[in-house]
Amino acid sequence: MLFVCAFLSLTLLVPFQAAAAEAGSAVAAESLNSGVTMVAGGTDHTLDLKQDGTVWAWGNNEYGQLGDGTTIDRYTPVQVQGLDSVVAISAGSGFSMALKSDGTVWAWGGNWNGQRGDSSVPYRNIPVQVTTLSSVVAIASGHYHNLAVKSDGTVWAWGWNIHGVLGDGRWNIHDAAVGEGSMNGSSSPVQVQGLGSVVDVAAGHLHSLALKSDGTVWAWGNNDSGQHGVPGGLTFNDGPYTTTYRHTPVQVQGLDSVSAIAAGYSHSLALNGNGTVSAWGSNSSGQLGDASTTTRYTPVQVTNLGSVTAIAAGSSHTLAVKSDGTVWAWGDNFSGELGDGSTTGSSSPVQVSELDSVSAIATSDGSHSLAVKSDRTVWAWGNNYLGQLGDGTTTNRYTPVQVANPEAPQWPEYDVLTVTDVTYNSVRLNWQHATDETGIDKYLVYQDNKLLITLNGDVNSYEVNGLSSNSSYLISLIAVDADGNQSVKQEETVTTAANIPIPEAETLLYRFNGTILDFDQSRIIWKETGDKVLWLYNRTDKSQTKVYDANGSNLTIRTAKLSADGVVYSISGIGTHYWQDGAVQNSWDTLDTARPYEVKGNFAVFGHIVVNVKTRESRYLLNSSFKNRNSFDLSADGTVVYEFNNGIRRHLPDDTFTTFNPPSLEYPNTYNGPLTDGKNILYNAYTEYEGYSKWSLQVRSADGQVTTLALNPIDNADYYSTDPRTSYQINNGWIAYKEYNKEIERWTVRVRSPEGETKQAYTAPKWWQLTGVPLSIKQLGSDGTVAYSFKDTTYLYSAQEGKLLYSFNGPGELQYRDGVWYRIDGSSLYQVDPNKLQLSDSKTYQADGSNYEYSLYYGYISSSGQELSGSWSPPEGFHGVVKVSMISPEGEDYDLSLEAVGEGNRLPEDPTELPDGTEYSAAEVPGGYTAEWRVKGHTDQDYSPDKKVFVYVSIKYDNH
Repeated sequence: MLFVCAFLSLTLLVPFQAAAAEAGSAVAAESLNSGVTMVAGGTDHTLDLKQDGTVWAWGNNEYGQLGDGTTIDRYTPVQVQGLDSVVAISAGSGFSMALKSDGTVWAWGGNWNGQRGDSSVPYRNIPVQVTTLSSVVAIASGHYHNLAVKSDGTVWAWGWNIHGVLGDGRWNIHDAAVGEGSMNGSSSPVQVQGLGSVVDVAAGHLHSLALKSDGTVWAWGNNDSGQHGVPGGLTFNDGPYTTTYRHTPVQVQGLDSVSAIAAGYSHSLALNGNGTVSAWGSNSSGQLGDASTTTRYTPVQVTNLGSVTAIAAGSSHTLAVKSDGTVWAWGDNFSGELGDGSTTGSSSPVQVSELDSVSAIATSDGSHSLAVKSDRTVWAWGNNYLGQLGDGTTTNRYTPVQVANPEAPQWPEYDVLTVTDVTYNSVRLNWQHATDETGIDKYLVYQDNKLLITLNGDVNSYEVNGLSSNSSYLISLIAVDADGNQSVKQEETVTTAANIPIPEAETLLYRFNGTILDFDQSRIIWKETGDKVLWLYNRTDKSQTKVYDANGSNLTIRTAKLSADGVVYSISGIGTHYWQDGAVQNSWDTLDTARPYEVKGNFAVFGHIVVNVKTRESRYLLNSSFKNRNSFDLSADGTVVYEFNNGIRRHLPDDTFTTFNPPSLEYPNTYNGPLTDGKNILYNAYTEYEGYSKWSLQVRSADGQVTTLALNPIDNADYYSTDPRTSYQINNGWIAYKEYNKEIERWTVRVRSPEGETKQAYTAPKWWQLTGVPLSIKQLGSDGTVAYSFKDTTYLYSAQEGKLLYSFNGPGELQYRDGVWYRIDGSSLYQVDPNKLQLSDSKTYQADGSNYEYSLYYGYISSSGQELSGSWSPPEGFHGVVKVSMISPEGEDYDLSLEAVGEGNRLPEDPTELPDGTEYSAAEVPGGYTAEWRVKGHTDQDYSPDKKVFVYVSIKYDNH
């Protein structure tokens, strides 16, 4: 029953889902994206939602409720500006609201009681976000108040609070915007008290309704006509009259299998699971449909009506759709809102004339009615004095007329917007032309959501200049037709290249004739080529101690890790050893402890146990069978988190443990890949979402609070084989993780601070498959810096500074140790200084048709054989001249070389040396060639780790 109710509620919220199978050939006559999926009626204006996620409006626009940037009334639909990806709409008296697919809510129009969700100016003629709301799944608008259901089943309300219509337990709130007609209200959402598990809401003139997942209905606010479905209520003197109402929800009596709700001016409706309709409240015009005009304080059944699939309530009339697609109406008919060709009211249902195949309906706190047919056309009837029927007139209609259906510009399918010619300070945008019946008038180009330029409609490319190097930008494109209708926004995130040239921000610290296995601030453990000899190098006094020598045997060194005070290493065939102060202190050679999978502090994890390598004390880890590092994590204090049955167990150093199991509603109840920073636990939850299996990335804090960070697609082949650290990591409360952005079909890297602030570090290019994208997280620093790689490029990003610090191509891994970043490449260890990019100063400009670049670099020749290098290539179609000069602390120690390289040729240029040690050289660089310059010592002894070498580069290039 819970599933059925939730499903039906969602179907009513987004009614086009129910009509998808009936679209047929009727839709073929229109653009696929022009069809309407949902309608909403305000008091005297109307909204519709199209398949492409845009919103259109018509009727009264006195307060900007049409959202087209004007206050001009419209008798045919105009597009609401700046909205896309909308999934639901609602309308009240002089204001409008939309719910986007990301769970955000947007509002526009009047705001004198805070109904727009902010405390700013009384009117807005374009949408603004209700900034304090997120994760919303359903919305509803009343006369001057709004309701929203969040994904956790709670209900939030804002706007006018007369009669307690906001349901938060207060009669008066006085923080609404000041303006015409200002009364007590809340300009920010407040939580409705005592409600959970809500799946839908409805807002009447001065009362509110909520439908829970168990099929019960709850009401609050005004009850002077029995809108609550419960007799009685608090009697309260409200100015000139006395009425009964409630400021917290009360359950409607006699209803327990409801699938949909609706609220009118002062009456309420419920659609029962068996297809009948119940009604209660005011009945002065027969709007309850029980063949009487008697007000009802508890629900009564609408007569002679069954097989109903949708309901709507107006000011004093009611609508229903039956399963055969016919529409039925009852109540007041003064303006023809019953649609039967007359103005005679009816207290029992009458069929709306000449209307069938209807999939959705709507009416309002007004006197006009709306319907969407299965061919996605919109039909309207009733009051039309301000053009709210959208047929181009202000004539009341007593039978349905079709609403005009203007189209927004349409984009062709696939890769509409592409980016080429990416340099360090520019990118070229290219797009396929949009199409429209009235023609494309202009294109709007945005950079980071700010208008960059307006281009003529015949243009399909544009070069964006003046960008910063190594920076990411969101580029957006909108097509606009002659009527001002806007297309869906096309977006691309582009990262500029590194400024050319940029020498690597690294200093070579050590190079060994073998492989570095582990290191910290004072030690390096490495093995000689051949895997026979293991050495411990002391970085402080540059001494070296042999830890193990297998020469003369068939044994080899398998692994070696630094512990807090020594070395833990594993030898093929003879187990694992703990070495300290020149000797082996402890050894393990049993099958279960033959090889450690992780070492931190003085602890090591083996197959089933965690061992203190100094004391030999061990703890058995129940139900553990580690075959790699994928299913557990170890903290330096000895805490272990690991997969336990279908949950996660945290095993503390004192041998106590806690098990965390998934809630029973998750499917198929599995956690895996736990990581910890000693306080928080980060893990994947294998879950079912919208009919698909997903990875739900979750973090459990020390106080037990669980937060979901991302929902990613699953590659079943990677379930046991992938190290979770490539997808997410945690350090000192910081979390770096990969997230698939479904809207742009890209994988991203995001970093979350200990306080919960999240920044996007990287957006990967589109990839040919959903999973298996070569994007990997490498290391996360305790300060929020993160190293990640895409294909063969590794990047270093600072979440605190919000910028890319450094990148490199080729081999090697970035490693973080005690506040310092290093690059380790087999036998070599480099120190990376991301705050000193070795670019001291630079300047670029254009003059007389030529481009000029001036850059000053510095670096160190810090070890034998090291050289500093840089390069520059002219853009395609260009050629240039490069001039390089160098001065070293001791001029005689270093040499400068410059040459042009291309087409298999190397064209060296002889340098000139001045008496003060300065060397300079110049080279012409033809198109297709690259200028390369190098600084290196005369001999292997010419290096110094603490003296700078400065290189000045001057470049001029053109296409003359």
